[in-house]
Amino acid sequence: MAPIISIFFLWGLGTGAQQLARPLFAFSFGVPIFLVTLIESSNALARIISAPTTGFLTDRFGRKPLVIAGVTLRGATTFIEFFVTSYTQFLVLEFIGALGVAMWATSSQILLADVAGDRNRGRMVAMRTISSRAGMALGPVVGGMVAAAYSLRAAILFNGFTKIIVVVIAIFLIRETRPETTGASTDGQRAKSPPLDYRLFLTRTFIALAIATLAFSMMTDGIYKSLMPLYAHNDLQLSVPDIGRLIGIGGLLAIATSLPNGLMMDRIGRKVALVPGLALLGVASYLVGTSGSFQALVVVAIVYGIAESMTRDSTQVFAIDMAPPDRRGSFLGVWFLFTHAGGFIVPLAVGFVAEIYGFQTAFFTVALLLWVSAALTLLLAKEVRKVAKRVDPSPEVEG
Repeated sequence: MAPIISIFFLWGLGTGAQQLARPLFAFSFGVPIFLVTLIESSNALARIISAPTTGFLTDRFGRKPLVIAGVTLRGATTFIEFFVTSYTQFLVLEFIGALGVAMWATSSQILLADVAGDRNRGRMVAMRTISSRAGMALGPVVGGMVAAAYSLRAAILFNGFTKIIVVVIAIFLIRETRPETTGASTDGQRAKSPPLDYRLFLTRTFIALAIATLAFSMMTDGIYKSLMPLYAHNDLQLSVPDIGRLIGIGGLLAIATSLPNGLMMDRIGRKVALVPGLALLGVASYLVGTSGSFQALVVVAIVYGIAESMTRDSTQVFAIDMAPPDRRGSFLGVWFLFTHAGGFIVPLAVGFVAEIYGFQTAFFTVALLLWVSAALTLLLAKEVRKVAKRVDPSPEVEG
């Protein structure tokens, strides 16, 4: 697990630096703010295209080739971005790079799913979350130091160098994890895996999980990352450093609760984390609308950080539990389509509500949807955690 955890940390380190530099570098070309935000939307669109395709390819060619291909594509685009001279060039390269990001995100998640067993899956996903978040937290700090010492282009270049290290680790220290297909055909060749049963996506459990995933995106991408900073800055007159501290508090709480949450999922079940997580996210969204000071938003950040960790990890573990082992890549690729579609559509929808009806209406609407999602998950979703049967170490021999 050490090489796998290390590549998640390194990926987060470089990506954190890129996320700091991306909007500032785009704005340096003198374009309107709308075109700066367009890069984020285009990246989400690229992930919608790439994620399900990657899932199917991992079942055909393996996890490791797609991990390497995704990291290589993202790294190559960052090195080319060092030389761009216009916003259009940067936009196109970011879109291409986002295809690699989706390849990495999907294939690395599937690789982790292969390694994690039924009894420790929650803890494995939690360890991945901790390493990735630690890198994402440190990345902007390192990227800011590099940008201050050299330039924003150098911060982007730093992301490319971290991707080189990830590729080296993936090639030499990580083995292929795709399960072998059992059985053989009549001509002695290895039998092909059965096709993915698409009826899995019509079950009550998957529908509840898809709704929970979209509701989660409404809070994370729509409220916490987009509307709450605007509300705090425009309506509450908070400074940018104050808003940064609020986001940092939420991130630290998410890291601190990831491992206990993983332990709880492995000991008791997935729904015990997912249902309360969705309900607490609804509380956080409601509290944003009633907050009138920095201190009140600190409470929001604390509730959000705990609930975000519970919900993100449990939805991912839940999806891994549902995935058939011989078609795990294909299944998770389709599931990732819902997560990326949420990142593309949800912020626009929540922003539309806020534009027409005001911030508070958007906050309260998302809170209601999260509570409804928690209720649907409680009533419709079936606990699908598989616990390995205990084997008698000295079985009797027949005959």
